[in-house]
Amino acid sequence: MEAPGVPVHLRSWLRAVGEIARAANGGEPVDALLGRVAARACALIGFDHCAVLLADGEPQRLQMAGSSGLTADYVALISGENSPVVHPSGPALDTPAARAYREQRTVVVADVREDDRHGRLRLLAEAQGYRALVAVPLRASGVQLGVLVGYSVAPRLFGAAEQELAELLADQAALALENRCLRAAEQSAIAELSRANEELRRGRAVQDWAERQHHALMELALAGVGLSGLVAALARTLRASVTVEDADGGVLARAPERGYRPPPSPAARRRLPVRAALEDRTPGYAVIRVPETCSGRPGAAAVGHPPTIDPRTWMAPVVLGGELAGRLWVVDPRKSPAPVERRVIERFSLVIGLELLTRRQLVEAEAQASGDLIGTLLRADGMERQAAVERACALGLDLRRPSAIAVVAVDPPQPLARWHGLVRGAVERESPGLVGPYEDLEVLLVPAAPDPRTTLQRTHAHLQQAVGAAATVTLVAGPVAEAPGQLAAAHRVAAGAARLRLPAGSGGFVDVRDLGLSSLLLEAGTPEALRGFAGRLLDPVTDDDARRGGDLLKTLRAWLGSGCSAPETAAQLVVHPNTVAYRLAKVERLTGRNLRRPDVRMELHLAVTVHELSGGG
Repeated sequence: MEAPGVPVHLRSWLRAVGEIARAANGGEPVDALLGRVAARACALIGFDHCAVLLADGEPQRLQMAGSSGLTADYVALISGENSPVVHPSGPALDTPAARAYREQRTVVVADVREDDRHGRLRLLAEAQGYRALVAVPLRASGVQLGVLVGYSVAPRLFGAAEQELAELLADQAALALENRCLRAAEQSAIAELSRANEELRRGRAVQDWAERQHHALMELALAGVGLSGLVAALARTLRASVTVEDADGGVLARAPERGYRPPPSPAARRRLPVRAALEDRTPGYAVIRVPETCSGRPGAAAVGHPPTIDPRTWMAPVVLGGELAGRLWVVDPRKSPAPVERRVIERFSLVIGLELLTRRQLVEAEAQASGDLIGTLLRADGMERQAAVERACALGLDLRRPSAIAVVAVDPPQPLARWHGLVRGAVERESPGLVGPYEDLEVLLVPAAPDPRTTLQRTHAHLQQAVGAAATVTLVAGPVAEAPGQLAAAHRVAAGAARLRLPAGSGGFVDVRDLGLSSLLLEAGTPEALRGFAGRLLDPVTDDDARRGGDLLKTLRAWLGSGCSAPETAAQLVVHPNTVAYRLAKVERLTGRNLRRPDVRMELHLAVTVHELSGGG
């Protein structure tokens, strides 16, 4: 077999090398680049077909990466699971391409039909119709990349010059692949650097935003805008609903006015996931995500009303002196707050804590000042009382006109600072006046005209709602003081009634302004003495009512209140006059008192009054 001449001209060779280099530098896809290499090999060396195979990552196989002149069926025959194995288990599965890669040298097969070293070669050659081939390894920087294989349809003995040209072309292809990889790595590094720069720019922008929010927060705090101003600013910044509560869940401030969404309801907070989040002992002011909870009417799903899902909710505790003073809620932001936004929330939480501390100190100072003024009015006389009256006038209460005194108590006792603030807030909502602690009660001084009964009832309702069902509030409206000198006596009457009422635990609003002679008992007697007096007279009656389910005490109360008129009492109780007479006779037997005597009627009237004030009905 004679080797035909290879018409290779220097200009053609240089043109081919330049074309391959330009394709590699231009970012041409690998399959197109290697297909171009295979085509140039056919043109320069005289191959009828050519293929370029690249090693996989293990390497285990040589995969088809580019070709020229090969049929699609043949390409499929040496691709995928049928691709040449680099290290076959025996000669039956070996190929010239695998040998060239494995041994890192050029392998020549002059005639496939005479070759017995490669088991698959004859079958493959018949499928494509070639008789000879040369396999040249692709090497770049000492690394084996793959193999270039040239095919001839006729038997052919590839000479040294032809092998050298194939090896040179293979080296150019390997160099082009290496340059392309380096270029891709360089572009990837540039892209990564660009992404890093962009990330740095975004991070700087976020930091600048956080700094602006911090400066704005400090300006708001120094400007004294109060809780409402701080909360409105945070709501605008986060485009969310913001709520500040005290430690007991009372709302102190909220924003925005339109589109406001409240934090989880008390029922939702009692559910396990939310309760666990709220009881989290995360230190400091850390913002926590409150789990979503389902809410809705009982049985809503059964009637076709699916439960609603609470919006995204975040909470930051407001801590003072290591104790929880309140909570800052952020509900339904447009997206989950980023770390920098969480830090903004934490800073707001800290400033809100300072605002609550300022409020607490102000309330305590005002309570102390009011308490001192009230104490002076109730204890002093002469010039000192006159000075106190003038101070009260300066605060808006003219004690030279009739004034009403009331006392307030709560059971069980509440934290003093919070209780003083609640009482002051409830009174200020209804009418101007003086509020402050005196002895063991809160004292209220309000104008006697117009009648303050309705105002005091609403004040009681506000306070009871504020402390919730876990405590009871007692508010006693005492006698009207026509002059400052009568305030002390009026206070003793109201305080006596309150101290009678408190042990019963029933709370409520009590008006003792119309007690008349009974007020002397409240003013002069101790609660224990008054309850003993009422018990000695009425215990036989109340015991009989308890055993028999009777209405003796109710009948006695109605009879005394009607001016001791049996017919009027019968009409009021909707019973026969004889029934009233029978019950009153039984009261006489049980008490051992003659109801026809005026002094007995007075004693019973006082006893019934004390019994009612003590919570007995």
